[in-house]
Amino acid sequence: MHGYEWDVGHFQGAQRPDVDFFRATSIGQSESEVIASDPLAVVDKERTDILMYCTGGIRCDVYSVILRKQGFKRLYTLKGGVSHYLESEGSVRWVGNLFVFDARLSLLPSTYKPAVEIEASTMLEGSLDDSFAKCYICGLQVSELRHRNCANLDCNLLFLQD
Repeated sequence: MHGYEWDVGHFQGAQRPDVDFFRATSIGQSESEVIASDPLAVVDKERTDILMYCTGGIRCDVYSVILRKQGFKRLYTLKGGVSHYLESEGSVRWVGNLFVFDARLSLLPSTYKPAVEIEASTMLEGSLDDSFAKCYICGLQVSELRHRNCANLDCNLLFLQD
């Protein structure tokens, strides 16, 4: 999951990744630069449980292979990704919308399992913290999650705007 995906929606308690592109790599960086920018550099590769999740599960499967090659032993992925989780469990423990990689950009969790959404939304009422869903331009809390692409083709930044 990328930082901008987390901004649209994430599991309660999940940390926002400091990555905005899956293709981000350490090519051309010195070893000290790689370690300084790697959030897993100080993690015990033998004993630390790492759970990864993404929209459909594919990127997590790819990334888990990379991490296994780096020596990480206790890797877990959410089978089928968040979309499968929302279909089977509803939005329990999910905050916000789900980022999708098409023109829609994000979907309400109720798209996947409408029957349980009323109960789930009452459980999460008031659970948004100040770090979630802020407008990238003015910094105010976003009242409606609307993810947009910057109209400047040279930029094309994905952002939330109120």
